[in-house]
Formats: sequence, structure tokens, C-alpha cells
Amino acid sequence: MNYSETELKQIHYDEFIPMFEEQNPDHRWEDIDRKICAMFKECFKSATSLPPPKGLGHSEQARAIYAADFMLEWSPDEQSMDPKLLEINFNPDNQRACKYHPKFYDDCLQALFFGAAEGLPVTRIC
Repeated sequence: MNYSETELKQIHYDEFIPMFEEQNPDHRWEDIDRKICAMFKECFKSATSLPPPKGLGHSEQARAIYAADFMLEWSPDEQSMDPKLLEINFNPDNQRACKYHPKFYDDCLQALFFGAAEGLPVTRIC
């Protein structure tokens, strides 16, 4: 969505989650979020399952920021929602993230390089 001058409606998670649960009273966001984290974990497990050049190599010193696009899809019986991964980008454009969260890079660097994620808006998936 960073490709045009389209006006975006930015909804922060503290507004989104109550709206989501109000519109979908039988589906708690906490359960959906758990599925999303499991999806990301499986994606990175798969990406690192083979050595380079077929997969991502392992390095204790490596750090990266990725962006992911995903959608939620209703099951055929409409009893559950599952995340569907659309794409993952390495070194994404984080201009909008910084606009809405001025401490975005500070928080990322604290978590990635100093392991100081406690109290930061980050989620551990491994």
C-alpha cells in the first residue's frame, strides 16, 4: 500500500481487536493471533530447513527485519478463520511503521541486538 497516494485508514491493535471480536463474537483474536504466530514459525522453519543456496543459512550474529502480508480465510463451514500467507519481504519499507510508531526501529533494535524484548511491542515466535 506504499505505492500510491491512497488514503489509508490506520487502525491500531487496541482499536482493531475489540472491533474484530465485536464483529466476530465466536472468534477470539487471541486464538487467531496464535495461529498467525504458528504460521510464521512454520514458514521460517521451512526456510531454514535446507542449507544455502536452497534455504536460509544459520548465523548466531544474523539479524533481520521482515514484513509479511497475510489474509484471514474462513473455513468452508465458516466455523474458523485461518491465516493465509501472501508474501514475506526482507528489508521492507518501514516508513509507515515509523510514522505511526516513532519508536519502531528503537524497539526492533532493542529486541534483535540486545535481547531486551520485555515490555516492548514485539512477539516471540520461536
